[in-house]
Parts: sequence; C-alpha cells; structure tokens
Amino acid sequence: MKTNVKSLVKVIVALSIAVIMTLALFGCTPYVANDGTLPEGYNPEPSGKVKLQYYIASTESDKRSVNDWVAAFQRKYPDVTVNADLSNVGKDVIAAQIASKTVGDVFFLWETDVYNYASVHSALMALDSYIEAYEIDLANVFSAIKDMGTVEGKLYMVMRDYNHIVLRYNRDLIKAAQLKDPIELEAENEWTWDTFKDYCVQLTTQEEDADVKTVGCSLRLGYAPIYIPFLEGWGGSWYDKENKKVNFVSDENVLEGVKAMEELVRMNCCVYNAAGGAGAIKETADQKAFSGYNTESNVVFNDTEFPSFASAGRTYEEKGIDWDIVSMPRFPTHKVGTGATGFAVFNGTRNADAAAALCLSLYTEEGQRAYNGQEGGSVPNVRTLADASFWRVPFADKEDDPETGKNYYAFVSFPEADTYGQVECVVPPEIATIVKNYMSDVIPRAVNGERSVQDTLAKLEAEANEKWDSLYNGN
Repeated sequence: MKTNVKSLVKVIVALSIAVIMTLALFGCTPYVANDGTLPEGYNPEPSGKVKLQYYIASTESDKRSVNDWVAAFQRKYPDVTVNADLSNVGKDVIAAQIASKTVGDVFFLWETDVYNYASVHSALMALDSYIEAYEIDLANVFSAIKDMGTVEGKLYMVMRDYNHIVLRYNRDLIKAAQLKDPIELEAENEWTWDTFKDYCVQLTTQEEDADVKTVGCSLRLGYAPIYIPFLEGWGGSWYDKENKKVNFVSDENVLEGVKAMEELVRMNCCVYNAAGGAGAIKETADQKAFSGYNTESNVVFNDTEFPSFASAGRTYEEKGIDWDIVSMPRFPTHKVGTGATGFAVFNGTRNADAAAALCLSLYTEEGQRAYNGQEGGSVPNVRTLADASFWRVPFADKEDDPETGKNYYAFVSFPEADTYGQVECVVPPEIATIVKNYMSDVIPRAVNGERSVQDTLAKLEAEANEKWDSLYNGN
C-alpha cells in the first residue's frame, strides 16, 4: 500500500513539473479562440516573452518611436520582455512568415491589410476580450481609427496614430488676391466645397503677362484617401457589404461626387496630381495641365498629411513663402479621408496575454506619448491628447503664435466626418483592386475625351459586382 502511495505521489509530482515547464515554455496564457474570447472569470496577467516585428524601420526616428513605446510598456508590465525586431524587410517577407506561421507575436500592418488578414486568412487574433481587462477606453480613441482596425464587429488591429487629409496653402497668394483667410472661413462654418471652388477659380492666373502664374489647387484625385470622400460627400454609399455589391452608377449620389471631381479639373483651376501611377491629363487648347508649375510658388492649395507636413513646410520657408494648413472643405455630406497604420496580434501566438497588452497599449495616453512624443512621431489617436503640445512640432502653434504659427487644429478637426481612406478597408481585396484600377484614371479618361465618367463607373460597377458574386456565390 505504501508503495502505491509513493508511486502516486511521484506521478503527481512528475505531472506538476511537466505542467510548470509547459507554462514556462509557452507562457501562462490559456487557449484563445480566433474570435478573441477568454474563459469566463479569467484575469490576464501579462508575463513572459513576446516578439514584435516592425518591418518598415527605415529611419532612426522610426526605430526610436517603437523603442520608446516598448520601453514605456515594459515599465508598466515589468514581467514582460519584448524582443523588438526592427529589420527593414519587404512586405512580402511578412506575408510569407504569416503563411508559414513564423511571424512575430505582434507585427506591423498597413490599414489596407487588416480586412484581408482578419477576414480572408484568419491570421489575426481578435482583441475584444482584453479591452475591459486592460482598462482600454475605446470611447477616447478617434472613432474612424478604431473602426479601421475592426472587421465584422471585432477589433483585430490597433492603429499607432491618427492621420487625416488636410490642405496646406500659400497664404501670400491668398493675401495678394485680397481673399479672406480659409482658417477664418472654417471658424465661421463657411469653408465649404462651393467656397473652395470659387477660391480656386479666383486664385488661378494663366495670362501670359502675369507676374506669377498660379493655379488654385493640386489634388491627388486618383488616390483613395482623396476620392473616397467624394464618393460619399454627396450622400452616396459606394459599397454594400450586406448585399455584396458596389454602387457607382446605381447610386446617383456617388456618381455626383465623381462628377464634382471632373468639374473641378475641367474648370482649369486644379492640377490633376497623378500620384500613385494614376492617369494624366493631356494639355489641350481647352485644358491646362500645369506641368511646369511649382508646388509651393504657383499652386495655392495642396492636399497633405501629417507625415509630409514638416518637410513640405520647410520647403515653403526656404522659399520665403508664408503658408499654413486648413481642413478639407465641407462637402454637402461632410467627409474627410482618414488613414493609419498599426499593429496586430498573430492568432498563433503562444503568449496572447502579453501580445494583446502590448498592442492595446497604443490606445492609451502613455502609449501614445511614448510612440508619438519625439521627432518623427505623428498625431495621437486618443481624443484627450488632441490639444497636447508634444506632437505639435516642428513649427510654432498658431495658439501660441497667431502671426507665424501653424494651424495644428486642422489635423484633429471634425473627427466625426472621418471616413475610411483606403478601399481595402471595407471591401474584399479582389474588389478593391478593381475599384482602384478604374478610379485611378476615371477623371483623365473623361477630361481627355476617351470615356465619360458615367461609362467608366458603369464598367467598374459591372466588373466588381460580377467578381463579388463569383467569389461568394460561386456563380
């Protein structure tokens, strides 16, 4: 009998040791379903090791942002060790690692990837069950940023910043035309699409004997963060996920928004910026292409985002030009293109508690101060830091210096008007490819007399809907 008891004790001890070793090896996290659910009553306590992969660390400021974030996280969770891999490798390398299940516990993603990896490939772990456990206040996160990482109602990706389109402008040319400053118009709720068009016409001078030739604006009309607000800005809905179709001509309001882009270009007061490989406008007797115009000296308004704000501003100042930034003008239905990149948790992670905690820390004030609190940082994604001074660099803030300071408010203005800035955020990748291909040259084709806006959008709608039907209905 004693021998049996001793044997039983040995077995129990052996099993206990095996369990302890397994937990030490794989972390203390229970099984986490792909939908992010945790066992009832489970209280995560992050510990152990996680690997973070940030594959676009091309500059020292990029690396500093990640390292500062990791350092702040480890101060809060001293039992977690983060191995930050900042190798500057291609996107295809990460895709291969995801496919082979060798990617890090937490890895960087573009906003254009989240729908594909979460819904199509099931490669991301939903974070919903961890939000309350880690006391994350999602109401404090700008809603468009939160929604950008959400697929089918679940949060899969945490964005690292907040970035929506604004306009930078040559104030000297505004003053020379004796026009009211756009920032003043915005404060009076008069900075509308019609006002903007009128300004662009008045600010365009093409006469041969003009002291300085100018054009009202330059817009990247073939770039999704610019054209998506037009698709929605007249009250239209260009995609319907429930019925799995797009509406570019069947919704007259979507068509009207694209025609508004065409009208602006045909008015000869807008440079069609062919960024991103979009089609180009051919210069004819009726249409100006403005090929020789300087971005700062000859163009009054240019669309821009915070990441390019500093370098563009320095260029103005090197040329002695007074400049500032202002929000995008209001369409009849106020919409502003918004984007952000961020991080997600691999659904094959062996340390879900720590990986989720690291990701979600970017939705806290301390995470945002760490990530965006140095040169090379960006606009914080939490509302409570909208007025903070640490990100309002490198120029003086207009609040402190009304004469020469810059209107940083534009970068956090009207968040309720934000809309997804990328096609891939809301439709399957195969449909997104079709939409982007057609939208990249819909305006040049129309203005160049090759194919009308309506005909191009009709072809887009037919091809995209046929593809969507074949993908999900097998037809």
